[in-house]
Amino acid sequence: MEDNKIIYIDISKDYDRQFLVDKEEGQYLGHPDSVLLDDGTIYTFYPKGHGKGPIVMKKSMDGGSTWSNRLTTPASWNDSQETPTIYLIEKPDGRKRLELISGLPRDPGGFKTAYSEDGGETWTEFEHYFEGLHALVAHASLTRLKKTDGSWDYRWMGIFHDDEYNNWKTYLSFDESGKECWSIPERLLEEYDNIEKYAGLCEIEVIRSPKGDQLVLLARAQHKRTNAMIAFSDDEGLSWTPPMEMCNYLMGERHKAEYDPISGRLLITFREIIRRDKEDFDNWVAGDWCAWVGTYDDLVNNRPGQYFIKLMEDFTPTLRSGDCGYTGNVVLPDGTFVLTSYGYWDEKYDKPYIMTVKLKLDEIDNSISIA
Repeated sequence: MEDNKIIYIDISKDYDRQFLVDKEEGQYLGHPDSVLLDDGTIYTFYPKGHGKGPIVMKKSMDGGSTWSNRLTTPASWNDSQETPTIYLIEKPDGRKRLELISGLPRDPGGFKTAYSEDGGETWTEFEHYFEGLHALVAHASLTRLKKTDGSWDYRWMGIFHDDEYNNWKTYLSFDESGKECWSIPERLLEEYDNIEKYAGLCEIEVIRSPKGDQLVLLARAQHKRTNAMIAFSDDEGLSWTPPMEMCNYLMGERHKAEYDPISGRLLITFREIIRRDKEDFDNWVAGDWCAWVGTYDDLVNNRPGQYFIKLMEDFTPTLRSGDCGYTGNVVLPDGTFVLTSYGYWDEKYDKPYIMTVKLKLDEIDNSISIA
């Protein structure tokens, strides 16, 4: 693969890859996140509304090809103010926990969490943390950290942003009784406050290098003055390199990244943003639901990558278009990516709904070889 080449692939008309998750007449359904359990069950969560509203929960037992009816959820989930995020973590006692998080961008501020320790069968009501700090897309990432000796710690770094584009980190841990504890939020990129504010950095995804010794963050650039940005940390997120622009092929919003277990490549999904004129910050449009495929080394060296994939076409009936692309990104052990997003997928239907797209990178590779 040449450093300056990327292959554009359009699978948006490959309907055999597309599976309906949920659709409701007259109802906006948006902003899903997904989690894969050890037994292969996939849960997906999304709000009935644009970034807010009652949280819907569904599950798939067959790798995302079919989805359950809407499952029963706790009463406190009905007044969610933000897009839900979901993570599978392991507690110090060895129990697996599903951790659901929802921010409060309006008063009283902070964020709420709920959990399940029986594989999603039963859930707690929301518990509220940190009034006063308005939290958006909490937590866009929740990253398990390592100790100084390189072994895994029972601490996780959660990241959210406020309405002034300050990005915050808070650490999840557990006390001796097994109760979750969140540290007082502190700035993630305060050293680079001028970059953070100029670009409007937010919705930060964090992934770990293949060797496990470095973290990389991928940030949405809300103001469209720059491309989406990237930074690296060699000390478990305590400090970061100066954020810099990524290549045009990663210009987008709400990046969600997973490694292919077969080839080791990354697949990063997002809502495409097209900057038509870099001198005119307001001359941009949101595109379709897309994915970038490349290596971690491509990110480090700011190379274009291998593939740019159009997953589904969006038909949002607005000037900016592109109301889509927040994605639950999980990958099965056989390398099947199960990608679940919302969007205006039908020109004749006036509300966004939830769809899943499934793909394997070796299938993409083979299609390119044949072509």
